[in-house]
Amino acid sequence: MGKLERVVWAFFVSILFFDLLLRVASNAEGDALNALKTNLADPNNVLQSWDATLVNPCTWFHVTCNSENSVTRVDLGNANLSGQLVSQLGQLTNLQY
Repeated sequence: MGKLERVVWAFFVSILFFDLLLRVASNAEGDALNALKTNLADPNNVLQSWDATLVNPCTWFHVTCNSENSVTRVDLGNANLSGQLVSQLGQLTNLQY
């Protein structure tokens, strides 16, 4: 294998590694938000798009993410939710609002 092939191969493996890393991080954030959802009463079904089987919570309504697919905002004001916050929200390391 020549030098160019090794560089291309290393680049390809790096892309796969970072993609996997982002998926794992997104999944942990999705798990944290799902824990919140299960702990809240949602009489108006505002959180219906929060599907725990989806890898990325960035597709859910009321959730905003940055360019790295990390949750930065959860906007649930005036949603008529009740319940308690969960400790798993600490996994949302980029949460700003």
